[in-house]
Amino acid sequence: MKAKIKWPLLLVLILVIGTILAACSSSSKDTSGKASHSPEKEQVLNLTEPQDIPSLNWTQVTDATSVDTIATVKSGLMRLNQHLEPVPDMAASMPKVSKDKKTYTFTLRKDAKWSDGSPVTADDFVYAWQKMNDPKTAAQYGYIFPDANIKNAAKIQDQKDPVFGKVDQLGVKALDEHTLQVTLDKPTPYFLRMMAFFAFLPEKKGYMEKEGSKYGQEVNNLVYNGPYKLVSWKHGDGWTFEKNNRYWNAKNIHVDKVNVKVIKDTSTAVNLYNTGKLDSAEINSDFVNQFKNSDQLHKSLGSTVFFLRLNEKEAPAFKNVNLRKAIDMSIDRNKLAKVLLNNGAIPANYLVPKDFVKGPDGKDFRSAAPNGYLNTDKQEAKKLWKQAQKELGIKTLKLSLMTKDNDLNEKYDEYVANQIEKNLPGINITLNKQPLGSFMKLEKTDGYQMSSNFWAPDYQDPSTFLDLWVSNSPMTNREHFSDPKYDQLIKEIHNLGAEPEKRWKKMQEAEKLLLEKDAAIIPLYQEGRAYLTKPYVKNLSYPAFGYNVDWTHAEVLKH
Repeated sequence: MKAKIKWPLLLVLILVIGTILAACSSSSKDTSGKASHSPEKEQVLNLTEPQDIPSLNWTQVTDATSVDTIATVKSGLMRLNQHLEPVPDMAASMPKVSKDKKTYTFTLRKDAKWSDGSPVTADDFVYAWQKMNDPKTAAQYGYIFPDANIKNAAKIQDQKDPVFGKVDQLGVKALDEHTLQVTLDKPTPYFLRMMAFFAFLPEKKGYMEKEGSKYGQEVNNLVYNGPYKLVSWKHGDGWTFEKNNRYWNAKNIHVDKVNVKVIKDTSTAVNLYNTGKLDSAEINSDFVNQFKNSDQLHKSLGSTVFFLRLNEKEAPAFKNVNLRKAIDMSIDRNKLAKVLLNNGAIPANYLVPKDFVKGPDGKDFRSAAPNGYLNTDKQEAKKLWKQAQKELGIKTLKLSLMTKDNDLNEKYDEYVANQIEKNLPGINITLNKQPLGSFMKLEKTDGYQMSSNFWAPDYQDPSTFLDLWVSNSPMTNREHFSDPKYDQLIKEIHNLGAEPEKRWKKMQEAEKLLLEKDAAIIPLYQEGRAYLTKPYVKNLSYPAFGYNVDWTHAEVLKH
C-alpha cells in the first residue's frame, strides 16, 4: 500500500462484524484485563493516528490512514473473518461460481442501506467499478482491477488498445437491483479475497455527481454504507466516528463513538494514555521497556514490509546494479528491528512477508528462502561499492532520503542513512522530512531520489507484492526499474490461475530475481507492532493482516 497499503498498505481496517465476522487475524490479541464484566453505558473509545487523513475520495487514495477511514465507513461485497476467509457483507451470501471459474454472481442484501436511507444496489457497484477503471478518473488503485483479472479491465486502461476508456465493456453487470454479475478474463484464485478490499467499494452515482469536486472533502460530502459514519473531521487535529444505525448488522456493534486524535509524537501519546485521555496507543522502542512488565503492553508481527525505493530517474547512479546491491548489503537489519524498533518487528531481506500465506503444499511462502536474499555483508558491500564507483566514474555520491515527519520514521531512517554512509565511504545522505500528504505526492511525481516506504498487502496472495514492480506500473513502480525477464515471469504467473503448484513456484522465482539479481528495492524489516490498551477495553485488536486497528468487536467495560 498496505503502499501498504497498509493492506498498499500497504497500510490499513478489515472490519469484522457480529457473530459472523470475527477479528481479522488469529494473531490479534484480546486486550481485556482486570475490569468489570458489565459494559459502560457510554461506549466511547479514544484512539490516535500519527497522520491526518489525506483524502476521503476512494478513487485517489493509497495511504493507510485514508484507506482505514474509508473502510470504516464503507462496505463492499465481502469482508474477511478471523481465518482470513472471505465472508459476505453487502452480499447476502457467497456468490454462485461458474464451472470455468470465470463468472461470479452475487445477490445483495435487501436490507443494505446507505446512510441517507436509500438501498445499496448492484448499479452502485457497476458505477463505482467503471469509475475506478475510467482513464479520466486516474484512480490510484485502478491497476488492481486488471490484477483481479476482471474482464477487459486491462484493455480499458491500455491507451494502445481499441477498448481503451470504454468502461461499459468492463466485466461487471447489474442483472437486477440486487444481483451483480462479475466476469473474469481468467480464473483468479484470490478473487473473493480481493472483494474485501476498499478499491471494490460501491458508490451512488447521483450523489457523487451532485457533490462534484467537493466529494470526500468533508464529512458532509460522503454517503456511508459501512458500520460507522464520519461525523467530524478537524483537519490536522483529528476526527470522530459514530455508529451507523442503518448498517445491516448495527445491532452487533457495541462501540457507539470513536474519537481519533492526530499525534505524531509517541511521548505525547503515552502521556495522554497514562492520564486516561487515550484508551489505546501504539508505542515505539523508547517506551517498550518502560511497560515491559505491564499486562497492558502487547506485541504482534504484521504483514507489512518496509523498504527503500531507489529512483533511477532522479538519481541515475541507481541504474547501477552493484550500487543497489552495495546499499542493500550495507544495512544491519537485525539491529534496526530488534534494538531500534523493538516492537515485534523482524529483519527482512525479502518482499513477501513471513507467516502471510501458504501455498498448495501447505508451506509458508518463505519456506523456499527463509532468510531472503542479499543478507547483510558489510565487507562485500564495500567491494560492490568500489566496483560501482569504477563503473560510474565517481568517488563520492550525494543522495537525499525522503521520510515521513513523525518520530518513528525519522528515527529509523536516520539509522538507515547512517549505516549506508558508515559502510560505504563516499556516500553522503541528507534526510528530507515530509508530511504524509506531501510525501505521497512527491513519490508520485518523482520528487525524490530515495524514499522510505512500505507495502501492506491488498489481499492474501504473494502477487499483491510481486505485481508492484512490473515495468508498466507507474503507480507502484516508482523507481523506474525495469527487467523484461521479471515482467515475463509476472505475466506467466497471471496465466496460471488454474495451475496453483506451477504458479507458486513461479512466484518464488520472481521474488528471487527481483531481489537477488536486480536488487530493485532494499527491503528493511517486516512490521511489528507494540501497543498499549486499557484493561477495561475488551476485544480491541490490531490485526496482523489488513488494516491498522479493529474496534467492531470491542466493548468498553465499567472502570
